[in-house]
Amino acid sequence: MQLKKHVPIRMCVACRKRFPQHSLLRLKETKQRTIAPYDGVGRSLYLCEACAKTPKKRRILTKRYRCDEECLSKLLKEFF
Repeated sequence: MQLKKHVPIRMCVACRKRFPQHSLLRLKETKQRTIAPYDGVGRSLYLCEACAKTPKKRRILTKRYRCDEECLSKLLKEFF
């Protein structure tokens, strides 16, 4: 009998739905109030692909984290 391997579940900050960790984009907020890819230091946030592609959700994130919408859009286009 084989045991099932545990799959970490994380929540998207925009839509608050739960997904397997490997399917989400991991980002962090820097001291300069910008959003950057997570580098292993500090707190992070997860974003699903659907929310990253939706302009309305991106605007919500820019207000929540007080960053530039153009900078966030550019970063998300690199990943998706």
